[in-house]
Amino acid sequence: MGLLEDKRRARIFYRYFSKIYDRVNPFFYADHMLDKVIEMASLNEGDLVLEVGCGTGFTTSGIAKRVKQENIVALDLTPEQMEKAIAKLPEVNFIRGDAENLPFKADSFDVSISAGSIEYWPSPQKGISEMARVTKPGGRVVVLAPRKPDNLISRKFAESIMLFPSTQQCVAWFKAANLEKIRFVETGPNWFLKRLVIIISGEVVG
Repeated sequence: MGLLEDKRRARIFYRYFSKIYDRVNPFFYADHMLDKVIEMASLNEGDLVLEVGCGTGFTTSGIAKRVKQENIVALDLTPEQMEKAIAKLPEVNFIRGDAENLPFKADSFDVSISAGSIEYWPSPQKGISEMARVTKPGGRVVVLAPRKPDNLISRKFAESIMLFPSTQQCVAWFKAANLEKIRFVETGPNWFLKRLVIIISGEVVG
């Protein structure tokens, strides 16, 4: 288990990292990457959308350009991160909670999105299955996950901190959650980090 896959350690880390998160986030999660997440979610104006791991609200803001804030439920484990998101998007329904134990009934949402959170989940399969459980049949599940660095030394260091799934592993998790019509794209914030993340989407079986 990576250092930040422990939920208690991750909460402590983000309590302090939240102070600078919005300044460093664009270096790793650029606007065009957010646009791709939103595109793969196929959002409609009236959709009820769940965001798992909302952080300071970067992805939430992108969702709010397509659906009303009151139609968004945003969940995070770290109150310091969420406070910043609430300040930006006061009409969104923010809930403190655990991605691997979502506090919602089955078939509650039209779309479930998680961007930049799965790498901290001790059991990604459970988290994705939870997202699929709370999403209505025919609805979409979209996850943005970091790729393993290509450099061996960088990869070993990164894996000691958090999870870096391969594209194949992400596809396997989606299939195990009974998601279909799976598609993915590898992208990044710039030419130098052109394959930094995987964006993967699937449809809940009807």
